[in-house]
Amino acid sequence: MEEDKKIRIKRALHMITNIISYTIIIILMIIGSFLVFYVIDGKISKSKGTNPLFGLYTIISPSMTGTIDVYDVAFVKRINTDNLKVGDIITFYSENSFFGGTPITHRIINITEDEVEGRLFTVQGDANPKPDDEKVKAKNVVGKVYFKIPQLGRIQFFLASKSGWLIAILIPALGIISYDIFKIFRLFLLKSKLLSLENQHGNI
Repeated sequence: MEEDKKIRIKRALHMITNIISYTIIIILMIIGSFLVFYVIDGKISKSKGTNPLFGLYTIISPSMTGTIDVYDVAFVKRINTDNLKVGDIITFYSENSFFGGTPITHRIINITEDEVEGRLFTVQGDANPKPDDEKVKAKNVVGKVYFKIPQLGRIQFFLASKSGWLIAILIPALGIISYDIFKIFRLFLLKSKLLSLENQHGNI
């Protein structure tokens, strides 16, 4: 009975290990597919001079604190600017050289029409006391923010550092090496048991 119980426990642990392994593989495949599409779509959009279908933008300013915090990552999807409305959060590029081409994420608080420039968006950071001085032109809108991934940007900045890259490479490598050592150890134990059984049968 005790031996049967041990076998059942081993089988259950083996099944759980397999489920976890397959789950991790599926998640990695989904992430990999997403990243491949992200890169390809970005290159195609760049060659056509258009914005990509979607983008991930790390927030580095506290201007949207309370809604989107510093180091949160905003998921931005391309949208027809005619469909934007007051209250939407958008990511855009400023024509002010002070920002150096860094995308900005703020909320639309007013929309006006200009005969020359077309649609103009007055925007403001939720944590800012007043609206931005510059009105955003439709052509400078990257897209609308649909959701945020809290604090994912911290991982991005960490991986961008030398120590981050080193750890990101070492941990998986150590995991693979440890798993190989574990398999070799199990194989060694199995061979030892088989030799022991052969010796027992040889002595009978």
